[in-house]
Amino acid sequence: MNCPKCKDIDLIKKDYNAQYVCEVCGGLWLEFDNLPGFFERLSTEENDELKENINDERTGLCPSGHGIMIRAKIEDISEPFFLEKCSSCGGIWFDNDEWQRILMNNLAENLNEIWCSAWQSKQRKHKSRISYLESNKKLLGENVFEKILQLSALLKTHPEKGRAIALLQHEII
Repeated sequence: MNCPKCKDIDLIKKDYNAQYVCEVCGGLWLEFDNLPGFFERLSTEENDELKENINDERTGLCPSGHGIMIRAKIEDISEPFFLEKCSSCGGIWFDNDEWQRILMNNLAENLNEIWCSAWQSKQRKHKSRISYLESNKKLLGENVFEKILQLSALLKTHPEKGRAIALLQHEII
């Protein structure tokens, strides 16, 4: 079994976690059947400081020999990254320390959803909303921005929110 990123480097099986690791790049291959137990065992381990991932710009071949893996971008975190999955056997390749990022962002429980278009769309919308809010906060100033968010939360379920918006618009013109 070869590393999908280092290509000619053999993966080393670590029996205690039913995983295969690359001792060169630090990547980790987990076969589909071992995913749930892997994260349960790791959830109590201490996470060290995350290292820079230099292999994330490209995908690779399934270590089990099923061809090119598919990628999914994880965007809803401070440092986005890609996970690779074999569409045939369901195994997942974690580049250096990506499994820690999965745990830290509470994504382990529904890991297979990451490759669904609905999940990806939700992540893009969330990222777009955050960007929109940050832009408006910068343009309006923190004080006005926070008051607008408070008012919007108050009006969100109000039965006369249309009237309130009209009143606000009338008062500022």
